[in-house]
Amino acid sequence: MARLHLWLLLLCLQTWPETARSNADVYTVNGILGESVMFPLNIQEPQQVINIVWNSKTSVAFINTAASGGTPKVTVTHQNYDNRINVSDHNYNLEIKNLSMEDAGIYHVDINVNNPDKLSTISRDYKLLIYRRLGKPKITQSLMTSVNSTCNVTLTCSVEEEDKNVTYSWSPLGMEGNIIQIFQRHEDPEHTYTCTAQNPVSNSSGSISVQQLCRDSKLSHQRRYIGLLSTGIVFSLFILIILPVMLLLLQCKRGRCSIFPKGKM
Repeated sequence: MARLHLWLLLLCLQTWPETARSNADVYTVNGILGESVMFPLNIQEPQQVINIVWNSKTSVAFINTAASGGTPKVTVTHQNYDNRINVSDHNYNLEIKNLSMEDAGIYHVDINVNNPDKLSTISRDYKLLIYRRLGKPKITQSLMTSVNSTCNVTLTCSVEEEDKNVTYSWSPLGMEGNIIQIFQRHEDPEHTYTCTAQNPVSNSSGSISVQQLCRDSKLSHQRRYIGLLSTGIVFSLFILIILPVMLLLLQCKRGRCSIFPKGKM
């Protein structure tokens, strides 16, 4: 019975007398996945508000304002918002907690006001956008070459579960984008490059020393050269010494060899 009364009340609010609907622009509100977001109503005279109705893709909530200084009575009108709605006591701003990507979209509010001379409705629309809070970006190097004592390194910056609204910048270079190319000589002083990933709700940074990468690259080349040299020496010894011995033993096994000449036994 209580739910029936609620829906009747909502129906009546849709035909509120002398309704004055505004054609204001849509307000954009940014939210963070898993956190809370606040919809500011900016009500000039809170004591004149009678009730507030929120709707989105579904109904959201009905707020019956109490006497001045009291706590508003909030009725959540769709199960998707159960235990996730709060309303501030004095300005009636709406808070939605534990945001999911499905919460994104257009939210419409009707604020029914009792003016001295008439009853009216103030309507507003909000566009809720949901973003992930960015973790520390990962910097990887690729296409590393070393020519004439100059180290050529390509650095790529990325974050996990990247959204399309993520932008990247590098300091101290002042460059934009997630990929940069660095030319570093071995005798140059050490430089640290910092990548900053940013979206409308957060930013995070990571750093890397290119000088150290170049040292590692030089050491890697040296180790590779030593490895190849060692392999060549072993192969040469095999051809010159071990292979003839193995062939001689094979001949002896078949009874075709004579280690000592005949007549000297």
